[in-house]
Amino acid sequence: MNILHISASVKTSGAAAGIILMGMAQESIILVPAAEADLPAMLSLFDDYAQRQLMLPRTEADLRANMGNFIVAKSAEGVFVGAAALRPFGEGYYEVRSLAVARGFINAGVGSRLVEALLAKARALEPPARCVFALTKRPNLFRRLGFRLAYRERFPAKIWADCRQCPKYELCDETAVEYRLDQ
Repeated sequence: MNILHISASVKTSGAAAGIILMGMAQESIILVPAAEADLPAMLSLFDDYAQRQLMLPRTEADLRANMGNFIVAKSAEGVFVGAAALRPFGEGYYEVRSLAVARGFINAGVGSRLVEALLAKARALEPPARCVFALTKRPNLFRRLGFRLAYRERFPAKIWADCRQCPKYELCDETAVEYRLDQ
């Protein structure tokens, strides 16, 4: 199992595993492949994001079927703080999907570290990935990591698979970004 350690300054002001943390805390964040035990926390976080219309809903069956695409972020104490997936779309195209970070850890670098880990995973693939893309409400996060703005029409498989089912399809409020690995 690959484990990445990240040191991040984290603002926490909510309940985390029954403990209330206040103010600035130095947390060691560990990134690991998602496991069956992470499923309840992933569902809870993704449901929260879906209710706030930050992502499309994810079902337990879908998460189980795609568990191998996910990495999760946990505190040194094992508290789940975020997740993201690298979804294959064929022909060397991969999507950063279901990027979500627990409220107490937003703007602490966890999302960036998850995306960086997915980019590293994409670089290591055989055959090599050509492009990693995302549809996001946080394009600046991706741009800081070297992604460029793109037209969402460049990703017709994504639009056909997911976007056409979205209630915001005609008035999409997400920005397409891409990271070319083949240039």
